[in-house]
Amino acid sequence: MSAFQIGPQTFVTLSYHAFDAEGEVASEPEVLGYVFGMGGLLPEVERALDGRIAGDKLQVRLAENQAYGARNPKGILEVDREDFPEDVAAGDRFEVENEQGGVLVLHVLDVQADVVVVDTNHPLSGQEVSLSIEVLEVRPAEQEEIEAALLCLEDDALADRGTASSSLVPDVRVSDLLRRRPSH
Repeated sequence: MSAFQIGPQTFVTLSYHAFDAEGEVASEPEVLGYVFGMGGLLPEVERALDGRIAGDKLQVRLAENQAYGARNPKGILEVDREDFPEDVAAGDRFEVENEQGGVLVLHVLDVQADVVVVDTNHPLSGQEVSLSIEVLEVRPAEQEEIEAALLCLEDDALADRGTASSSLVPDVRVSDLLRRRPSH
């Protein structure tokens, strides 16, 4: 039986870890299934996977601009002290919802009498990220999987034409690193 190679309209299942610029683990192992060539992954990751077969292991390095981007100074905000619990301390993290319903992670940098200084940048922004990937499965994509991938592309296109983004920068999960994200 011949092994399928990753190529257009193959369904691929991956296991991966993300590592920060110092090589420290930045995520738990995650498994992701997707239809190759349908815009579901970052172009750099797709290029590295093209032609691979189940069982292949690879390392992919993403430069700062290919991963979470540069740290945005506008992502450092002062928020009313009253909006936080009384025992808030530097180093705490809080999940909040932005105007579009997305999740933001606020990393507390400093607590002052009237304000709490928070960072909304992703912890991995401003640095190179490495992915350790293992190809678990490669097979022809089923029609339903292709249709679902097309729907995701349409949803992403609609999101690109959506409302203006909030002044708070949405947090991006490590699992989103593999997926294509709209550029702003």
